[in-house]
Amino acid sequence: MKVWAISIGMAVGLISGFAWMKHRVNSPEQLIVGTWREKAWEYEKVNTPADRRRLTMEDTVSQAVKDQLGKHLMIHSAETWEFYPNGTLLLEGPHDVKNIRWKIKGRGHILELNHRNQTVEHYNITELTSDHLILNFDSDIQVKGIAKLTFQK
Repeated sequence: MKVWAISIGMAVGLISGFAWMKHRVNSPEQLIVGTWREKAWEYEKVNTPADRRRLTMEDTVSQAVKDQLGKHLMIHSAETWEFYPNGTLLLEGPHDVKNIRWKIKGRGHILELNHRNQTVEHYNITELTSDHLILNFDSDIQVKGIAKLTFQK
């Protein structure tokens, strides 16, 4: 009889603890909402030994390379990303504003962007806190490697 009571008490405690944590911990969908400013593009890895000698992790991606990547990605001209809770993302660049749809997939580690022209982009969410966002994308276009995009709220 005592074992049964202890088991029930432990189960109630675990359920209560889980409910409290779920209430107190922000989900990725909640954390990403807001205005994010692009701070840096950096290489995380390059594919060839010559590239490794030329580039280090501290090297930033030049505007010319961003423009080349931008032919295939919308983010090349966006300096500000504004995520809304309804799944809308406003990309504001120096010369234009784009309105697209966003959602977080997987276990909260994949950001999916759906453009009006049916283009879909996927980014790995490497870090997401209340004021810091790091996205990674793998590119086989000219720069060969994985680029890291860093944002600040």
